[in-house]
Amino acid sequence: YKVQMACHPSDPGIGVGKTYRGVARPLGMVEGFKKLIDLYPSPYNGLNFCQGCMSEVLENPAEEIFDVIRYFGERKKIFNVHFRNIKGGMGNFVEVFPDEGDINMIRALQVYKEVGYEYMIMPDHVPGIGGPEARKVAFAYTFGYIHAALQAVEELSR
Repeated sequence: YKVQMACHPSDPGIGVGKTYRGVARPLGMVEGFKKLIDLYPSPYNGLNFCQGCMSEVLENPAEEIFDVIRYFGERKKIFNVHFRNIKGGMGNFVEVFPDEGDINMIRALQVYKEVGYEYMIMPDHVPGIGGPEARKVAFAYTFGYIHAALQAVEELSR
């Protein structure tokens, strides 16, 4: 059936050599995912690339995440993207809306385009806000941001 299996990172990652309740979480680190795709080389073995989770385990996500996207994207191992931004990095981060964090999300979309990524870009979980139907409003805002950002990337590539 040619089904692509996309593994999602542990959220949050806890670092190399550390455990959570006595259990190692190798799929919470970029190196663990490199090992995963090398263990069984197949066009059907890849990632649900949670950009937020991957960023959370980097010392300087504002700079490093683009190389991580390139690494997996060039190998065609990104099967879908959870598009989330953060402030901070390894062991000290806050989840935020796409336009509020440390990562240049337009640049991230440019890198996905550069590596030939052709599948979904979707919100991950969204920050809490107040007001009626807050969760729906937060997701609508994030979907709108993604739509506008994709249009901007297309326009910038002309």
